[in-house]
Amino acid sequence: MHNEKTLSLILDAGAAMVRCGGETHRVEDTVYRMLAAFDFTDCNVWVVPSNLQATVTSPEGAVLTQIRHIRGGGIDFETLDKLNTLSRWACAEKPSETVFAERLEEIRSAPPQRAWITCLASVVGGWGFALFFGCGLLDSLIAAAASFLIITLIRRLSPKEGNPLILNFTVSLLTELFIILAGKVGLGDNTDCITIGVVMLLISGLGAMNGLRDLVHLDTVSGLINIVASVTGAIGIALGIALPILLFHSGGGEAVSGLNPSVVIQLLSATAACVGFAVWFRVRGVKILYCALGTFLSWGTYLLVYRLHPNAFGATLAASVVCGLYAQITARINKTPATIFTTICLLPLIPGSSLYYTVYGVVTRNTALSYAKGVDFGMTCFGIVLGFMVVEVANRFLWRRPR
Repeated sequence: MHNEKTLSLILDAGAAMVRCGGETHRVEDTVYRMLAAFDFTDCNVWVVPSNLQATVTSPEGAVLTQIRHIRGGGIDFETLDKLNTLSRWACAEKPSETVFAERLEEIRSAPPQRAWITCLASVVGGWGFALFFGCGLLDSLIAAAASFLIITLIRRLSPKEGNPLILNFTVSLLTELFIILAGKVGLGDNTDCITIGVVMLLISGLGAMNGLRDLVHLDTVSGLINIVASVTGAIGIALGIALPILLFHSGGGEAVSGLNPSVVIQLLSATAACVGFAVWFRVRGVKILYCALGTFLSWGTYLLVYRLHPNAFGATLAASVVCGLYAQITARINKTPATIFTTICLLPLIPGSSLYYTVYGVVTRNTALSYAKGVDFGMTCFGIVLGFMVVEVANRFLWRRPR
């Protein structure tokens, strides 16, 4: 077997995992395992969202170095799952370079998800979160139409624009204009709830969560890159929403919207929304049901803890722990990356409404509202981080077997 070609295939598989949403430390660990399986020694692997490189010693003693510059990417959990399975198979079977290349090319050349499935899934996601955040029937229908507009714009613009600041600004601006104009002609009673619901389609929970997990694993550079990219995207969303509000003096800052008053509707709508996101992110088969159950358990934990002790930080912390533990267990059951379940089940906890009202407070010079919601936003993110740290400690000292 040609060692240079084997190393190239392993790095190609690792780069593909990064492009479709794999965690940095997980990709790095996978690459190390495949290198060891093919008898490479003195392995030095470095992975960040935009770069993967390795210097190794071949079985014959030659020192080899290869680099991959990673451009673009997104969330494609079906491909991530297949690549994870491929890596397990390669470590166990040590296939020939031809067979390995064929398997990898088969995964990378798979056709994309059909456009109508993506659109339908995003509409269900936006509609579900609109109900979750208190929209009525008419408002939820406008939210569904706005969700369709968002996914159409993303599909049209993302191949041409890779900057999340510009892309999110453009999509948020056009979507907010649509929502405000719909309200002006009497097709929506509460533009705030509609915006908060559909903006969940733009908020990059995966990048932020991967970044926080990378920091926990001391992958500092990768963590900061992911977090900065997520913050940049959030700034684009904020600016895109703020401009139409300034132009039309729209929004409901005087009566801040919250969650739907019905606990049953909260649970069902959050679960339905996350099923939509799961299909959009190409989760397949029984894993969709696991995502639905995990969402129900995570948000149910939040509601239960908040009822016993009305503190949003404590409830977020408890729900994050449940979400993280559930993701670890289901990942082992399905032999698939835990990122798939963590990303989907965590969505109801992401503070989209706090982000919206922080921006609205700044735009309308309502300092008290902006400060209060900004603090809520920060504390919610802090609670999620601490929850994942608890799960990571349990994973390291209770579950993970020594190598």
